[in-house]
Amino acid sequence: MSGIHDEFCEGFDQGNWFLASQNIVALKDQSVWGAEILIRLYDGDRFLANGKFFPGICRDERYPRITQQIVDLLSRHLDIEPQSFEPRVFLNVTPTDFSNAITVEKLASLATKFAQNDRQLVLELYEIFTVEELHDCVGSVTKFRNLGVIIALDDYGTGVIRAKDIDAFPFDLVKSDRSLCGFKEGWESPYHSELMEVSQNKSLILLAEGIEDSEFAADLMELGYQYGQGFCFDMPSKFIERA
Repeated sequence: MSGIHDEFCEGFDQGNWFLASQNIVALKDQSVWGAEILIRLYDGDRFLANGKFFPGICRDERYPRITQQIVDLLSRHLDIEPQSFEPRVFLNVTPTDFSNAITVEKLASLATKFAQNDRQLVLELYEIFTVEELHDCVGSVTKFRNLGVIIALDDYGTGVIRAKDIDAFPFDLVKSDRSLCGFKEGWESPYHSELMEVSQNKSLILLAEGIEDSEFAADLMELGYQYGQGFCFDMPSKFIERA
């Protein structure tokens, strides 16, 4: 996998990337609740599929400096066009980000700046986190929550994190993977039933991702989801060009 990681890091270092965003909506009326920031890498006129690199690249020791550059770019854009950001800004973070003091400090500064502009940062923890890594980052997570940051688990249902782990960790929001909520078959998964039980006891915000059929919205609301993300609501679009 190192060759694929090298391709990603080299493309990033060469400046062949930009930031896109995709809206997140309230299922009850499809109003915009927030937006996820997405990195897009390209080679000439050809976009490189993120699935080729993620989530594997997230464990590369070089990834924190990528997060740092993304945070710096968001911070500069916030200074210039604060109105271009939705009320809640979703940003993915990795185990290596949380173990890097510089990245944690930059994220904390960004959270403060968002709050000063009446925006809220949402940190999405990739589902590649192990239970042990979740415990290791509790201190950083507590710091972020004290700054008003929403802590989310991304891609629930694809990794080792189960509902009991969510119950024991200070998550505010869970994004269920498309495999759980994008198809009615996924609603019968033990992952799904466990999450519904924990969410009632913990007052979790539930977000269904990968929705491609808007007719699912009413059913997902009945299941307990408040928010949704997917192509039927909004396609990712270019947000910030690299300076």
